[in-house]
This record gives sequence, C-alpha cells and structure tokens, in this order.
Amino acid sequence: MTTPFDFSHAPFDCLTRDERERLSRHVDIAYFPAGTCLHEPGSHIDALYVILKGLVCEQEDGEILGYHGPQDSFDARAMLSGQVQRRLVAEEDTLVYCLPRAQVLELTQRNPVFGAFFYQDVAARFAVLANRPLEGQLQAMLMSRVDSAYLSPALWLEAHDTVLDAARLMKKHHASCVLVRSADGPGIFTRSDLRDFVIGQENAGQAPLGPLSSRPLHAIEADRYLYHAQLQMASHVIQRLVVTHHGEIIGVLEQIELLSFLSSQSHIVLAQIERADTVAELLAASQRMETLVAVLHGQGVKVNLIADLLGELRRQLISRLFALLAPPGMLEHVCVLVLGSEGRGEQILKTDQDNALLIEDGYSHPDLAATCDRFTQTLLSFGYPPCPGGIMLSRPEWCCEVSTMRQRLLGWLRSANAENVMRLAIWADAIATAGRPDLLETVRLPALPELDDAFLARFALPVLQFDVPLGRFSRLLTAASNGHDHIDIKKGGIFPLVHGVRSLAIKHGVLATNSVERIEGLVTLGVLPGGLAQDLRETLAFLQALRLAHGLSALRRGRAADNLIDPDALSTLERDLLKDALGVVKRFCQVVAHHFQLQRVS
Repeated sequence: MTTPFDFSHAPFDCLTRDERERLSRHVDIAYFPAGTCLHEPGSHIDALYVILKGLVCEQEDGEILGYHGPQDSFDARAMLSGQVQRRLVAEEDTLVYCLPRAQVLELTQRNPVFGAFFYQDVAARFAVLANRPLEGQLQAMLMSRVDSAYLSPALWLEAHDTVLDAARLMKKHHASCVLVRSADGPGIFTRSDLRDFVIGQENAGQAPLGPLSSRPLHAIEADRYLYHAQLQMASHVIQRLVVTHHGEIIGVLEQIELLSFLSSQSHIVLAQIERADTVAELLAASQRMETLVAVLHGQGVKVNLIADLLGELRRQLISRLFALLAPPGMLEHVCVLVLGSEGRGEQILKTDQDNALLIEDGYSHPDLAATCDRFTQTLLSFGYPPCPGGIMLSRPEWCCEVSTMRQRLLGWLRSANAENVMRLAIWADAIATAGRPDLLETVRLPALPELDDAFLARFALPVLQFDVPLGRFSRLLTAASNGHDHIDIKKGGIFPLVHGVRSLAIKHGVLATNSVERIEGLVTLGVLPGGLAQDLRETLAFLQALRLAHGLSALRRGRAADNLIDPDALSTLERDLLKDALGVVKRFCQVVAHHFQLQRVS
C-alpha cells in the first residue's frame, strides 16, 4: 500500500483540498540504494522528488553543496527547464516520493503561491513565499481596507452648541464623540472630554463646545489598510480616527472596533501604557507585548507589520517610563532617544538597550543622574539586557548637554576608527521618544560638518567586516558554535544590508531612519535601481522573519534569543530562500564597495 503523501510541509501546504487530491492520484514511490546517482547534470528531469526516508547529497564540479533529508524536495528550479543542474547521489538507502513533472507544472499554473516555489526571480519568490499569509483571520483583517470595518456615524455640532447638546446627541446615537465645526477648523469632543468637564463642575447648558474640542483631527482615508489605522492610533496615542473619502469625513473608526478580535488585544497594551501610574503597571504592559509578538507571528502577520506595531508600542512604553521616573519639569529640558535597531523600528524581540539623553544647554537637576540610573535598571527588570557597548543613558557618554554631544560626535567623526564608526552608525538611527524632540535636530548626523567622501568611505567600510556566509555554487558556509554548525544571520546578512543602506542614505541626504524607508528614498533619488531595491526589501523581510522565528523558538525552550541559525534545521524552502537572501546581500555589498571605492580605504 502506498504511503500517503504528507501535505503539511511547504510548498505543498498551500494547495487546496481539490489540488491535493488531484496530485495524490499521481504520486509514486521510488527506492535508491546508497551510492546510486539519481541525476547527472544536464539529464532530463521527469519528476519532483520529496524524500520520505534517507539522505541525498547534492554536488557540483566534485564539490559537496549540501544534503537533503526527510521532507526535503529537489530539484524544484529544474522543473521549469526540464534539465537537472547538479549531481544528486543517494548518501544512504533512500525512499522518495515521485511527483510527475506534468502534474507539478499544472499546479504551478493553477496555484500562484505554489508556483512561486519554482520562480527564478529572487524578489518574486520572497514576496510570495517568505511572507505568504497564513490562514488566520488576523492577517486578512489587518490588510483589509478601513471602510470594511464598522464606522461610527459622523455626528456634527457647531462651536456655539453646548456641552449639554453634545451629551444628548451622544446618548441618542450611543456614540463616544461628536465632531465640532468652528472657524479654527473641525474639532472633536469625546466622552473623555465630557467626563473631565463634569469633574470641573461647570454649567453644561451654557459652556460652548468650540474651546473644549480638540484639533486638528487625526484622519485616515477609507481605502487605507486597517493596519495603517492601528499604527496611526498607536503613534499619536489616540482612541479613534475620522475616516475620509477624497478628503470628506464619512465616519469615525474606534480603536475598540478595530482590534476587538485580537486575542492578545494590542489596544489593551496601549491603554495599559497610557494609563500606567506605576512601574508595576508598565511591567504588565511590557509582558503583554511579549505575548503579542508570539500571537501576531503565529497568525501569519508579516514581520515588517509586527516590527512597526511593536516599535510604536515600545517607544510609548519608554516615553511613559521616563515620565514616571523623572521629577516634575525635567521633561521640558531633556530629550530621550532610542538608537540602533530600536530607532530604525526594526527590533521585535528584546535584544539590548540602545538609548541616550540629550540635555538642554545650561540645564541641571540634582536628581538627573539618579533618574537615568533608575531608568536603565527598570528596563533591565523588564527584560531588556544591557547594551554590550554601554550605549545607555545611564552612562555619562550618552547623557549630556546638546553642545557636549555635538563636540563628542565631531570628535568621533574626525577620528573615525572602527569603534567610533559604529557609535556614529548607531547615532544615525536616533529617534526622539520623550521630552523635547527639537534638541535632536542640531546633532543629527546629517547636520554635522565634515561628512566628506573620505569619512563616508570609512563609515561604509564595516559592510565588508563580516563575510557573507555563502560560498561557490550558493553553498551555505557555517561556523562551529557550542558543538554545532551555525550561520550568524545578523553578522552575515542583516548587518551588512542595513549598514550599506544606512551609509548610502547618509551620503545622499535621506533623513529616514527605517531601512525600508531609506531604500525607498534612495530609489526616488535614483541611487538604487528599482530591481535591486525590491530584492533588498524582500531580503530584509525574510532575514528578519527567520531571525524572529528562531528567537521565538529559543524563548519557548527557555533559552535566550540569539542570531545563530542551524541550516540543517530549516526546510528545503527555507534553505533555498536563505541562499537567495545571502546572494542578494553579497551582491549589494559589492555595489556599496564600488559606490564608496572601499578598495582604496586602508
């Protein structure tokens, strides 16, 4: 009796029930004794093999490129051309499923996601496969249009109408807000405003709405995604958005309506942060954020969406924490910054602290140092490890007046050794999260003088610091660590891509800090061709997703998250995509090296 084919592994898990039944009728099983050559380069291929039991060695020009084990498939990319590219030998007695080429090619036409497994174009494979949505309602909901959600009606009153009029209208329509027309532009009066008014014990029948309403309105167009609405609410710390169609207000989107379906309810996390009056309450919000990451990832939400949402929530948490710890009035004279991956909005799991504090020139406070120390220690208690390089606002080097920081940055710029270059690189990603954001403007890296070609070349040089772990014939190059062979996905993939993009962005005046936004800015300026830019975006998303999945797996096993990926633990699809990704990184490093003439830098 034929062993039933297992459709639970990629790319077969994306086939419909009917497609699985059609393919099952044609599946056969073949046996290859150890030492048997399955295919020679250039030979005709008539089936896609999926290993049931055993081990197959892949070779080219006498060099071993890798091994395929149970659930692995080969040779997917040869299916389109009909010819095998590499030699395949049974390393041990091997059983394989044989999926006829004609049926496989038919499915590639019927099912675009399945077909993407066989694409040659790197960006296309990443776009469809690496980020393919799972069958979770969350992905579909977040990527639905705003006008597909329930919108509360837009209830209008005039500026001279009273608070009592607003209360009656909200009661009549079971609404949480009314919109107010006035000479200063439209405003909003909410249930919270009504509560605050009542506490003030003023006369609701006489007080006009105009001075009590908030403006400007935060709005979103109806054809935007619900994900964008959630991000905007988190960014501005608001509970609702007015929805417009071609600029005309058509309703109000309430946050409770937007995210009530989330099992972890990210709006609750935001509400916890906003309302936290103690460090213990903030800790509870921080712990809920950890659960949120696992839920979003498990339900198939793309990694860039997770990073954006968690970035906003984490910045709100850091801002609220410093506000709780700081003495009254201090925030009016300082600016809390997040740096590095946190500043780029690309940190999802807790890795380390990268933050700083800018102080208004001439300002001092006897409790400033103690406040900064409590801030760092509290983040440690929240599970944020200390920065290995000491880049934390509790350190004097990263907590100083604006003029002092400017001189320090200029000193690093003029003595651009490896350590100073990395300090400047981390500073280039700085984002203000609390206090006075204007303090950052004069000390942003692009605002500094002496950013000449010689410095920019030294700044870009670290893209060549770590070898991309991809050898001849797209072979993955591993290194031993704790008795196992691994690839450091950060050093070998994410860092050179991110730093190369950062270097180009600084040279060409792109002010964004997020890597994808930097790539888009470089395309607009004509610095990067569109094809390479698309490869870079999809490559970064894949590497981040692989890193996140690995980190969550480590946390589930009670281990700290790291960047060491074991290629043997990956599926055939994941290994193929990893090779594609590292190939893009390697090509991009060459582009950066040529752009900055790095071969001339000593």
